[in-house]
Amino acid sequence: MFVTRRFIILILLGIFPAALSMIPGVGAYALFGYNLLLFIILVVDFSLTPRPEAVKIERVMERKLSLSVWNRIDLAITNPSAYPLKARIRDGIPDSFGTECEVIDAEMAGHEEKTVSYRVRPVKRGEYLFPDLHIRVTGVLGLCVRTKTLPVSDTVKVFPNLKDMRNRHLLMIQKKRLSAGFQRIRQLGIGTEFESIREYTQGDDYRHINWSVTAREGQLYINRYEPERNQYVYILMDTSRVMRDEIKGITRLDYAVNAAFIVAETAMNHGDNIGMMSFDSDIRRLVKPGKGAAHFQRLAESLYNIEMTETAADYEKAFSMLQKAQTRRSLVLLFTDPYNFEHAREITRAWKNYAPRHKVVVLSIKNPLLAAEAEKRAMHREDLFSRSAALKLLDDRKRIFSILEMSGISAMESNPDDFTLEAVNRYISLKSGAAHSLPFQQ
Repeated sequence: MFVTRRFIILILLGIFPAALSMIPGVGAYALFGYNLLLFIILVVDFSLTPRPEAVKIERVMERKLSLSVWNRIDLAITNPSAYPLKARIRDGIPDSFGTECEVIDAEMAGHEEKTVSYRVRPVKRGEYLFPDLHIRVTGVLGLCVRTKTLPVSDTVKVFPNLKDMRNRHLLMIQKKRLSAGFQRIRQLGIGTEFESIREYTQGDDYRHINWSVTAREGQLYINRYEPERNQYVYILMDTSRVMRDEIKGITRLDYAVNAAFIVAETAMNHGDNIGMMSFDSDIRRLVKPGKGAAHFQRLAESLYNIEMTETAADYEKAFSMLQKAQTRRSLVLLFTDPYNFEHAREITRAWKNYAPRHKVVVLSIKNPLLAAEAEKRAMHREDLFSRSAALKLLDDRKRIFSILEMSGISAMESNPDDFTLEAVNRYISLKSGAAHSLPFQQ
């Protein structure tokens, strides 16, 4: 127990009884009586104050929080006492979480139940512990304070904000359609599974004309196809040191994980089987292909807390494991960053030696600062050197991806803001059989 400022002020007011103590026969009794009265009031306040350990507090929140957005945390408080409760609560928030308030004040009547809220903003994926709560209860008369640490720990998981990403990329799709004069940006309807027959309209592919129906009806009819379902898609996530670079304050790995979530969801919606492997110098996680909500949850649980390492990636080990785990031909989306010529050759050798039957596409992220430096006007000698170096790096980058393309590996490099959208579109294009029309995008 601690005393409050109010009690200290009352003690200081005892100066007046002390002054009366100078009066013979009166002062000593006055001082003693004043101090005794304060003590009795303090004891009464202490006895009336609800015990902190008796106060019931429960966190009410989602067990899966969204990355980089505000998430609401509720504290359900129950005052078991018949007397009013005035409490200050400090929650044990993980260090990497931002918050709007450090402490929460709550005033409640006797036997009242109340819910107070605050918000947190996680800045990193993973699993985190909300440790114990700290409560400070002020006496009913405001003379004492009782404190206690309550064992109310909870574990949460921080996932990429799928809803926000989904909405943002749908908006980007709409904008691109508008800027292209409402032309399709995805080649839907191209595939190998027959869907239906309809009349020919201008712009349809003449290769899909159904000549037997056309001859019988006396006008052109075409076959409609839809992309095959039940195809196999594997996400290969490179978690080695090449993914640690930050672009706009976000690591390459975080960009890749965000995109992988949306690609996986898209593949599920298209009826495909989706699997995942993360690797660096060793295989870290492996989820065999499947479909359905339960499988997507398993996939998400394996993706959300993937961490970067400082080791080099072993592509031979990754493709060897892929070939053992997935004998059926699959579309493999490799999220990595081929940073030099030898690195690109390592990828192509590993693919040809261990998993040549799979269709592989390398997905990587551009660094917009490099392009900006190459386009910057040189005002000084130092600027000229920087611009020349940037141009050299960009040219090397094109040649690196050309190595992949010439070996038979599809490659895509996109700006950070468009990366998820381009990854989804590349998946759909490859799935629909349009891969031959999609060379490396620079």
